[in-house]
Amino acid sequence: MKKFVSFFLSLAFAGSTFAQMSGYSTSQSDGTTLGANETLTADGIALGNAVKLRGYVDFILGRVADDNGTDSNTDSTSVSADVDFLIDLSPITAEVHLNVSEDNGSAGSLNDILEQAFGRYSFNQDLHLTFGRQVTVLGFDDDEAPGLYAVTSAYSNGAFSHPGKSYVDGIRINYNNGMFGFIFGLHDEYGFDSLTGSGNDLDDGIAIDLAASVMFMPGLEARLGFVNDNGSSDDDVQQINGWLGWNPGDLTLAVEFDSFSLANDKDAWNMMLLANYQFSDFFGATIRYAHMDHEADESDRLTLALLFSITDNFGMNLEYSYTDGEKNGGDFDSNEFYLEALLSY
Repeated sequence: MKKFVSFFLSLAFAGSTFAQMSGYSTSQSDGTTLGANETLTADGIALGNAVKLRGYVDFILGRVADDNGTDSNTDSTSVSADVDFLIDLSPITAEVHLNVSEDNGSAGSLNDILEQAFGRYSFNQDLHLTFGRQVTVLGFDDDEAPGLYAVTSAYSNGAFSHPGKSYVDGIRINYNNGMFGFIFGLHDEYGFDSLTGSGNDLDDGIAIDLAASVMFMPGLEARLGFVNDNGSSDDDVQQINGWLGWNPGDLTLAVEFDSFSLANDKDAWNMMLLANYQFSDFFGATIRYAHMDHEADESDRLTLALLFSITDNFGMNLEYSYTDGEKNGGDFDSNEFYLEALLSY
């Protein structure tokens, strides 16, 4: 871990120096968002002078056809509604994110309604302290539907399910000068339940995360992060995540890599390649490849998504994903079809 701390400090010094030379600031829209105060710059419906409202309604109709010795088809529907309140009492800002979801008629618990609820104190325009329930920062995929490049996230199916972004309780130091971003956080857990098979809480241990991001030039960003979660298991669970993204205009290219160190000397890793092109204001398309490797289980997933912007606030999206791999000692493949209607405001 000392090597990672030394690396991040070196990256921070280099990023700060380059930012001063290049004139980057947090007000630039083409800068990195890691560690930034996005409450001030986010779009939304004004509710008075200090509060903005935003959100979305997401409906997904899906069919998954599996072949693992016997053919089986699973139809699914899911609907979720998200409402965010953004509060600006500078230098204090806060956000409350509420989400209600239902999958095939089964609603989540009341505890699932509160996604995020955190406050932020800004020492200056670059340095902030956040505390409360916040989204984790590792990973290329966004935690909410309007920020995804397809209907589903990259690792949502296959032999090994990536935990993705999750919501955890803790405190975080955030730094962002536009060109360089850095965070250091202490949390009760980091959402590794799908890897370890059990949850963590603050009485059992604590999770730390470090992440740094550099915007080498407008549109070209690299991020690297590290997590250590010493929760309920005897062995720490660790994750290293890195990705490189390039967005010169209508084209978006990304490559991502994850490495996990699990309990009982088990390891897992995955990678993702993504290309998205916005052909017009009305139509865009994404092609994505994801590989997941978890000990004896592994899979390859190929995704094609067609994205239609009917209006500025309403979209209809189609996705086909094919997964092939090995699970529990046997071969399997899966065909997924999704139709999504997404309304954002």
